[in-house]
Amino acid sequence: MTRQQAEAAETVQAAGPPAGSESHRPLASLPLLRAVPPLVTLAVMLTGITGPSYIPDESATLSAVHRSFPGLLRMLLNIDAVHGAYYALMWVITRLAGTGELTTRLPSALAMAAAAAGVVALGRRLVSPAAGIAGGLAFAVLPVVSYFGHDARSYGIMTALATLASYLLIRALDASPGKGRRRWLAWYGVSLAALGVTQVFGLLVIVAHAVTVAWHQRRGGTERDRRSLMTGWLLAAAAGPFFSVPVLLLAWQQRRTSLSLIGTLPFLSRVDGLFGSGWLALAVAVVVAAGIAVSTLHGRLRERWPAGLISLSVPWLVLPPALLLAASALFAPVYTVRYLVFCLPALALIIGTALVALGRIAGVAALAVLVVAALPVQVQYRSPTGLGRNIREMDRVIERWHQPGDAVVFGDWRNQYQRFAYPYGLASLRDIALARTPAQANNLAGTKVPPKVLRARLATVSRVWFVGYTHDNRPSPTLRRAGFRRVRTWHFSPLIWFALYVRDTGGART
Repeated sequence: MTRQQAEAAETVQAAGPPAGSESHRPLASLPLLRAVPPLVTLAVMLTGITGPSYIPDESATLSAVHRSFPGLLRMLLNIDAVHGAYYALMWVITRLAGTGELTTRLPSALAMAAAAAGVVALGRRLVSPAAGIAGGLAFAVLPVVSYFGHDARSYGIMTALATLASYLLIRALDASPGKGRRRWLAWYGVSLAALGVTQVFGLLVIVAHAVTVAWHQRRGGTERDRRSLMTGWLLAAAAGPFFSVPVLLLAWQQRRTSLSLIGTLPFLSRVDGLFGSGWLALAVAVVVAAGIAVSTLHGRLRERWPAGLISLSVPWLVLPPALLLAASALFAPVYTVRYLVFCLPALALIIGTALVALGRIAGVAALAVLVVAALPVQVQYRSPTGLGRNIREMDRVIERWHQPGDAVVFGDWRNQYQRFAYPYGLASLRDIALARTPAQANNLAGTKVPPKVLRARLATVSRVWFVGYTHDNRPSPTLRRAGFRRVRTWHFSPLIWFALYVRDTGGART
C-alpha cells in the first residue's frame, strides 16, 4: 500500500463509516456544523464583554491611541514596539467607533472566534469532523480564552494567527509535492510574517512546527521530496523572523521597560496556567486520560489519536512554555500566560480528540463536566474585577468625591496611564507630578518633575489624591512632609489602592 493510500484509509477510518453503512451519516460531517464552535465561541466572548473594568494593560492601549498617528509612531521607537501593529489597528478602530469596552475588546473577541474555526479545521483534517467540532467547543469552554477575548491587547489576534499558520502548515504537508505545496507554504510564510509583526512571542510556534515537519519527513516519500519540503518550509518559516526584524531590534532595546513588570518565573507555583483554574486543569487531565484509556482498551489508539495530531499539538502545547521557562531561568523573566495564550488551540485539539474517543454519550457528558468546572472562573472573569483591577469603580469614587482644584499624585509610573481608561475620575484630576504628557514624552506615562518642583506645586493645592500600587499602603512621605494628612483610603485589589489627602491647616503631621 502506498503512503497516499494509507493516509486515505486512515482518513476514512477517523471520519467514521460511509453513508449508508449505518442507519445515518455522522452529523459531524455536515458542513454547517463546522460553524457552530466559532459561533458559540463568539457568543461566549460577547457575553459580559463590557462587565470587567479596564485594567492597566488595556489603559496602555488607550494611552497609545490617544495621540496623533505620527505621535504613535514616535512612541513605538521608545516603548512597546512589540504591540505596534496592534496599536495601529486600534488607532483606526477607536477613531471610527470610540474607546468603549465593546469597541476596544471586540477585535480580540472576533479573533478568538476565528481561532475556534481554525481548531475545527485542524481537528477535521488531523482526526475527524467530530473531533474538530468537539475541539472548537472545548476551546470556547476554556476560561483563559474568555480572559484574553475580553482584553484590549494583541494576544487574541496572536492566537488566531498562530492557529491559521498551523492550519496552513498542515495543508502544505498534506499537499502533493509541486506547485500546490509551494502555494500553501507561501501562505504559511505570510501568516508567520503577520504573526511576528503582531506579537513576536507568537513566533515560538515555529519551533513547535519544526518538530511537526521533522515527524512528517519520517513518514516516507522520496529523498527529493523530503529535501524539497524541508527547503520550502525553512524559507517560509524564515518569513516571520525576517519581517519582524525591525520589531525584534526595537523590542531588544526596550526589553528593560517591556519586561520589567514580569516577576521571576511567576506561574511556576500555579497549576491553573492556561486552564484558568486548578479544578478545570484536573478535569481536563481526567478527560484526556480517559479518552486515551478507552481508545487503548478498544485497540484503536493509533486510529483515535493519529500521529499527525500528536506531532502538531504536543510540541505546540509544550515547547513554547518550556522555552520561556528556560529563557526566564537563564536570562530575564519572560514566562507569563499572556505570551503563551496562542498554545490554547493545541490544548483544545487534544481535549476534542479525547471527547470523541469517549463516545457520543460519555463525550457529551465529559464536555458538560468541563463546562461546569469552568463556569465559576467564567463568571468571575465577567465581574467588574474579572481581569484583575477595577479602575472603573475607582474612577467613579473619585468622580463622586472630587472637588474643583483637586490634584493627583501616582505612587508608581505603572499607574499613570490608567487615567486614559475612562473620561471621568482620574482623567478629571491634574497630575501635578507630570512634567511632560505621554504624547509629549513619546511614551505611555509621561515624565515626572523633580522633587523640588513637585513640592512647589503641592503648595498650590489643598486636596490630593494619591494612587498606590503596592501592598504597602502607609501614608505617602512626600505628602506628609508637604503638610497633608490622609482622610480616607479605598482598596480595589491586593495591589491597587488610593487615598484622599487634605492640607492639614493645623500643622499636624501624620
